[in-house]
Amino acid sequence: MMTQVALVGMPNVGKTALFNKLTGSFQRVANFPGVTVEKKTGWISENGEKILEVIDLPGIYSLDATTLDEKVTKDFLLQKEKSPTASVFVLVLDATNLDKSLYMAYQLKQLGYPLIIALNLMDEAESRGFKIDLDKFAKALNAEVIPTSAATGFGIPELKIALKKHALVQKEKLSQISIPPNMQKTFRSPEYVNDIFAQIDQLLSEVTLSPLKADTFSQRIDRFVLHPFWGLIILFAVLIIMFQTLFSWSSPLSDLIENTFAFAGEFISGNISQPLIKSFFVDGIIAGVGGVLVFLPQIMILFLFTQFLEDLGYLGRAAFMMDSFMRKMGLPGKAVIPLLSSHACAIPGIMSTRVIENYRERLITMLVIPLTTCSARLPVYAVLIGAIIPNQAVMGIEFLRLPGLMLFALYMLGFVSAMIMSLIFKNSLPHSSPSMLLMELPPYRVPKFNNLFLVMKNKGKIFLKKAGGIILAISIVIWFLVTFPQTNGESHIESSYAASIGRTFEPIFRPLGFDWRITTALIPSIGAREVVVSALSMVLSIEEGPEGFEKDMSAVLIQQFGLGSLVALLIWFVFAPQCISTFAVMKRETNGYLWPSVMVGYTLVLAYVGAYLAKNLVNFWF
Repeated sequence: MMTQVALVGMPNVGKTALFNKLTGSFQRVANFPGVTVEKKTGWISENGEKILEVIDLPGIYSLDATTLDEKVTKDFLLQKEKSPTASVFVLVLDATNLDKSLYMAYQLKQLGYPLIIALNLMDEAESRGFKIDLDKFAKALNAEVIPTSAATGFGIPELKIALKKHALVQKEKLSQISIPPNMQKTFRSPEYVNDIFAQIDQLLSEVTLSPLKADTFSQRIDRFVLHPFWGLIILFAVLIIMFQTLFSWSSPLSDLIENTFAFAGEFISGNISQPLIKSFFVDGIIAGVGGVLVFLPQIMILFLFTQFLEDLGYLGRAAFMMDSFMRKMGLPGKAVIPLLSSHACAIPGIMSTRVIENYRERLITMLVIPLTTCSARLPVYAVLIGAIIPNQAVMGIEFLRLPGLMLFALYMLGFVSAMIMSLIFKNSLPHSSPSMLLMELPPYRVPKFNNLFLVMKNKGKIFLKKAGGIILAISIVIWFLVTFPQTNGESHIESSYAASIGRTFEPIFRPLGFDWRITTALIPSIGAREVVVSALSMVLSIEEGPEGFEKDMSAVLIQQFGLGSLVALLIWFVFAPQCISTFAVMKRETNGYLWPSVMVGYTLVLAYVGAYLAKNLVNFWF
């Protein structure tokens, strides 16, 4: 079995950047056994051959773990039952913040772990005047200390040599380590904590040759970024720029993917003569996979932006700015990150709730995430807004038009609803001790493109793995329901299984103004929101005309169903339960069906009541 190397360290010490530098493109992403926390694994290669396996453990401040990520690292280090372990441990320290990052070093030293210490960000520390006696520092910690810079690659060759040298020796030493059974109680003792910090102060006073100068650059920027008024202005400006760029950058890539799958469909149509087989591949497989991949650019660009803001040092400051307001609504400031992610797709949003330590607050965040407007709703909004809202300028201002204001109102309706529901959950769920927002705000740094690209690529893989297969399977099921039974070898939507299901549920939805055609079109939305547009076009036999598909469809919809029914359908999609892949990810994150069922139940009630009220109010006034 290949020797395993584990990277350990606090958040924001450059651990993942160091992992990327060590392993390069030899990486994969999976989950730790039995949990949903990401496990980043890579390999150090030599002459094209993999020689060491490297595991990037989630960041941890101390062995008194609180979050899900930290617990995985703690179990890994304390050799808990069923938890894997490694032969070599590399502790990554932040040279610009040694008084904090040395805490873990003393804990591991007390447990008897043989360590290799990567003194990272050394170039930044030296630029601020910091000098240290490395020999005395290494002797005091009984570890080999290697100065590194993950940003520039400084010290990486020396670290690889040390890893190869220590692999076999440390494997034998690790087998002799015995973890005391009452160690967790000791970690929480105030005397224990004070003693470690006293030792850290003593060590730094002995080994520091020239102290670290204050980061005046970050302090000057924070006067504006953390200002009660200007800080909020900057935050909203950043969000507006991010979302505008998200949709403008992703459109060409999404169009390229859409055209590629359209070409693939045409190619298969031209080379398969049997209608049923051709329909299976074109309408089932191609359409199913394309329905997932067409939104991948938006999701990956969002990951790119969030990682950019995190590497820049801004994301933690955004959470700090929003903490007061969010906490009043039952959410911690860190919920900003998942809620932002959910505007591209609820799946990465739910997954990113792992940054929230308090399980109750994490659960509330996951429960309200479906109310944020994901990108899959946009095709539905575009068609329905085109049907019910005239494209008129407001007060003669050309760039301020009614459809745009309506779209903004739908986004705000989702956000406000999420805040109201979080307040309800706050007062309904069993109370627990509220979490405190304690975070180390890192200095501002210029993000590195290679690190951004690797993070974006790996998170994109996770999305495809967890969502792609589910949506593909659902698409095939939907194809079967729409295609069968056949009459004289032809499919007829009116007599299909999907239509039968639609007519079965029509009495339930009739109060909303939905007949069997809309009810039938809602069935595919279980798999993916956006496919309801194509489903409606199939049910209503709409083909693209001179005005274009979207305008023609909007015209048919308003003619066939009327204003009240379409407004009800629009409100339905603001609140309706998320797609089946979101349910599956929620089930994995909560390890059960209870809370996913609660999520589906309350959003279904909101959607039904909201659509019913909207239909009757519109019919009353118009």
